[in-house]
Amino acid sequence: MPRFLKERKNALVLAGLMFAQTILLSLQIPLGEEASFFERTAFAVLAPIQNGIRSLLRGGGDIWNRYVYLRRVEAQNRSYRDELFRLRQENTLLRNGLDRLENRAAAAAFLRGLRRAFVLADVIGIDAANPYKSIIIDRGSRHGLRNQMPVVDAQGRLVGRIIAPISAGEATVQLVTDTLSAIGVRGEEHPVSGILIGDPVTGRGWLTYVPASDESLVENEALTTTGFDRVFPPGLRAGTIISVQTDGSLFKKIAIRPAFDFRDLSIVAVLTGPVGENE
Repeated sequence: MPRFLKERKNALVLAGLMFAQTILLSLQIPLGEEASFFERTAFAVLAPIQNGIRSLLRGGGDIWNRYVYLRRVEAQNRSYRDELFRLRQENTLLRNGLDRLENRAAAAAFLRGLRRAFVLADVIGIDAANPYKSIIIDRGSRHGLRNQMPVVDAQGRLVGRIIAPISAGEATVQLVTDTLSAIGVRGEEHPVSGILIGDPVTGRGWLTYVPASDESLVENEALTTTGFDRVFPPGLRAGTIISVQTDGSLFKKIAIRPAFDFRDLSIVAVLTGPVGENE
């Protein structure tokens, strides 16, 4: 026997047996309509398996398609959420900008009644150590601001005055509630004058040098600037009397609430010119 056939003897025998089995199986399948026992058995065993495999494949395909679909929907929802967040931020910024413009326009219209030149400014910072001491505004020397210029809020109520440091684009405003602030004021209803000094601890002030014998000033009376200090023009609303007390000294102890509202201090005006001038 050739060496080639000896080496592949087992494989050839196996191939022959499989061929013979195939012939035998084909002979067992009848040519008529009735299926053989072998065919019925094979169908009974293989049909459920085939059906299960097909159902499994179909279910797996559905699960995969659903997974891919949900992933796509999730990605779209994430994109929509990001876009919605961006649009909300833009809307907030636009609304804030519009409100600021409207506030500035309203402030300018009101302050023209003071008949003085002024420069509107936004508050961009406060004293971190004591918020009732000073603020920072976004206008400076290149806008015509100088030391000792009066500062009022959008309703013309006294806020303070410009002090150092002053840069080209920013300036410091000393508030009327600062301890070093001293403003000549008088009663709006009674011509009694005194000096308004600040109290940065409480955010209020005290009216000093009012004689203890004076009985005219009362609670809730408004105070306006006198103009005697040559810093603040006369007639600016400076504050309101909270309480009037006598402690046995030569002068009364009068607590004052500032006229401006610190919580609403976003826009101020620096009075840059004398009476009769406007922007």
